[in-house]
Amino acid sequence: MLKNKSAETTRENVCAEDHCSLFLESSLSGFFIIQNNLFRYVNRTFANMFGYDPHEIIDKLSPIELTAPEDRGLITKLLNYSAKGRFKESERVMHAFRKDGEKLEIVFRVNIVKHRQRRMIIGTTMDRTHIAEEEYRFQRLLSEDIAAYYVTDNHGTISDCNESFLRLFGFPSKMEAVGRPFSSLFPAVSLIDNFLQILREKKCVLNHEAEYVKQDGTRVYVVENAFAEIDLDGNLKTIRGYLLDDTARRKVEGQLYQSQKLENLGTLVGGIGHDFNNLLAIISGHTSVISRAQFDQERFEASVEAIKKATKRGAHVVRQLLTFARKVDLVTESVNTGEIVDEIVTLCRETFSEKITFSIEIQKGLPTIHADPNQLHQVLLNLCVNARDAMPAGGTINISVSRISQNALNDDFDDVESQEYIQIKVTDTGVGMGMDNETMSHIFEPFFTTKKHGQGTGLGLSVVYGIIKSHHGFIGVKSKPHQGTTFSIYLPIPLQRIEVTDVSPEILETIGGSGETILVVEDEAQIRDFVENTLRYSGYNVLSSSDGLEAAEVFARHESDIDLVLLDMGLPKMSGAELLSILKRLAPDLKVIAASGYLEPELKAEIFDQGAIDFLPKPYMASELLKRISRALTQQIE
Repeated sequence: MLKNKSAETTRENVCAEDHCSLFLESSLSGFFIIQNNLFRYVNRTFANMFGYDPHEIIDKLSPIELTAPEDRGLITKLLNYSAKGRFKESERVMHAFRKDGEKLEIVFRVNIVKHRQRRMIIGTTMDRTHIAEEEYRFQRLLSEDIAAYYVTDNHGTISDCNESFLRLFGFPSKMEAVGRPFSSLFPAVSLIDNFLQILREKKCVLNHEAEYVKQDGTRVYVVENAFAEIDLDGNLKTIRGYLLDDTARRKVEGQLYQSQKLENLGTLVGGIGHDFNNLLAIISGHTSVISRAQFDQERFEASVEAIKKATKRGAHVVRQLLTFARKVDLVTESVNTGEIVDEIVTLCRETFSEKITFSIEIQKGLPTIHADPNQLHQVLLNLCVNARDAMPAGGTINISVSRISQNALNDDFDDVESQEYIQIKVTDTGVGMGMDNETMSHIFEPFFTTKKHGQGTGLGLSVVYGIIKSHHGFIGVKSKPHQGTTFSIYLPIPLQRIEVTDVSPEILETIGGSGETILVVEDEAQIRDFVENTLRYSGYNVLSSSDGLEAAEVFARHESDIDLVLLDMGLPKMSGAELLSILKRLAPDLKVIAASGYLEPELKAEIFDQGAIDFLPKPYMASELLKRISRALTQQIE
């Protein structure tokens, strides 16, 4: 029995040794045993690392013979210490040579053990040579990559970037970029807040269209992928991002916008001409009624109210024409989507055929969004024009506005980032029209159109798509042949909402002054008389001028008395911008409200840079004039 048990134990030991040998030989790390300064065992990985066969090393080579001269002293110390048992576990980076002379960078991890009263060194090796080469290639790829790469630290400052990042933002050197607050590259605080909020929630943003500011102040548009590292407290530790310059594409997209605006204008010209003649007829007719109805209070007030409404309609049409005709950048502000829909429907009702009717449903209590109202006007007008064209025999355009949750969109769209969206649906009842799946797969492509030759450029829906994407929104379409079409637009509701409170004209008209002196600079005599009478009636003292030179002289005589200047920008003899510059040099704290029927965006930005406190677009009602002046007089200039 004892003999059999001994044999069984021997077999178990042999089996264990076989398993151990198999494990060592299949290891990806080099393994070795050193005793009496010679290698007593090396595995295949170790031998291959140095370019030998195992039998060329075992019992023949010392570790000193494989070590580079600069590190042989360190190996000698390790061998001496191991012989005396003075160290336990140790890890060192050393340089060694392969059999063919190639120099290696090796990580040695060694320990001393006792076996049968004899000390030996066992250890592992890892070749860092190729890892270092891979790191070098990665760093070179990173520096030469067309993608702008950046890293920020836990303080929100740029800690690393590549050459493409420096070129993209106009930094002369890496030294100029590193250490700068990453937030300084954003054009608005709200944009960096929204960006960081998304990173905290999702830890990444993918294919995100963003706008940044270069060092010279110009805007740059990018497609961004960013990844965040979050600590246990939910704070951002680092952000790693990759930016692709998208400015050129956005420029081409802007040209498409302009082309589509011209197409939209051509669609509306006939109806607008007819509508303006109607407005002039209303104003002219009621003016004659007023002259005959001086003692008929009811008819007099009715005619005055009709003229007011006609004037508002005319101003609205002009404002829409400017919206579609001028070249504007994306300028976001707090927008009430319900009001945008109402404005577009009013315009379309005035210009579309009477065979086209509208059905509007706007959910109550909708929050405002950050958007460019000019571009949203263009989107909705384009969709309404398309709906009209889909119903040549007439029909109804249904428009609804409501809010929708993120979860309801996740199945239809990727990268749904905001928690809630405003949904705008435009549906036509074009029973004879509609689109099949093949057509719908192409409708957002530039120059693709379902209209007959000469009836459309095929730019409309591609422009709509670009505008919605630039607002970080989504657009979907549902259609079937002979069943009509529904376009659905989804625009994100910002985390920090800005609610707009409307004030009734009756309340505004009670706003008055307390003897403050207003200098009115206006070359149009009838407008000047209207403003003077309104201000005097409301408790203000008024000085007036009809051109820039006269205004400068009046200001020089009454500078100490003047509390505010209402300045028209289109003046004879001296432009409003030139006069504004002179007035602000003479009196830096002077409050100036600029007024104009239309200003190019660049000039509008310039007058604010020069110190204008507000801009009043023409035409304006007395209530709006009084509101702006009252607000400006109580506003503190920083």
